[in-house]
Amino acid sequence: MKHRILSLTFLFILSSCATKQLLWQTLDFGAFRLKTPSGWTIIKERGIDSYVGGLTNGKDSLWFDYGPYGVSLGDDEIYAQQYAKDTVNGLIAGILVPDTIGRGYITMYIARVTASGSFTIYGKGIQDTATILKIYKSVVFKSSDTTLNPPLTKEKFVLAAHGNGKQLYRMNCASCHNIVKVMTGPALSSAIKQRSDEWIYTMLTNRGSIKQDSIRIVLSKTFEYHCPKYPDLTQADVHLIADYIRSWGGN
Repeated sequence: MKHRILSLTFLFILSSCATKQLLWQTLDFGAFRLKTPSGWTIIKERGIDSYVGGLTNGKDSLWFDYGPYGVSLGDDEIYAQQYAKDTVNGLIAGILVPDTIGRGYITMYIARVTASGSFTIYGKGIQDTATILKIYKSVVFKSSDTTLNPPLTKEKFVLAAHGNGKQLYRMNCASCHNIVKVMTGPALSSAIKQRSDEWIYTMLTNRGSIKQDSIRIVLSKTFEYHCPKYPDLTQADVHLIADYIRSWGGN
C-alpha cells in the first residue's frame, strides 16, 4: 500500500508542476472541446450509433465515444487500478488509472452528459498519467459548468484491485442479471435508477442493516430468488459496476 500512496503523490506533484511548463492548446471536436499540450492533433473516425474519434501526439493516443451506449474496452486481464469519482466542469465523472503506471487503461467516464448521452475517453499503455488527467479535467460540453471543476487530488482515489466494471459485472452479477433484460433477477439498468451507489454497496455487503421498503417488497414478490451477499466487494468495486451498467442502458 505504501508504494501506491507514494506513486500517486508523485503523480500529482507532476500534475501540478511539470505540466505547467508545457504550452497548451484547445482542440474543438464540435460536441465538446478540451485542452492538450501543443503537438496533439485530432483523429477523425466514423461511428454508427455514437460520435467517435480521438487525438494523438504521435506517441500516445486517446479515443472517445459520445452517445447512448457505453464502451467495452475489451481488456480481460485483471489488474489493480486507482478509481476516483470527481466533478469535471459540472459533470460527475468516474476516473480510472492503472495502479502500475503504463499497465492498462487511463479512462474517464461521464454517465450523463445529456439525458441520453454518455461520454468515455480512454488511452492504453500511457506513461505520462499526469498530463492525461489534466486533459480529461479540461473537457467541456455545452451543458458544462466551468465554475465547478475542483482539483483532482490523490485523496479522491481509492484502490480497485478486482478489475474494471465489465469484469466485476461478469464475475458477480451476470449469472442472474442481464443489464437490459429480465432473467432470474431484474434488469439492472432499471434497478439501478432506483438506488444510489451507497445503497447498493450496503445491500451487497451488509444487507441486514437495510430496512425493507416498497421496492424490495415488489421485487421479492416478482422474483423467487435472493441475491447473494458479497462482503469482499469494496465501494470502488460497486461504483465501477454501477458505472458499467449505466453505460449500457442505465442513463
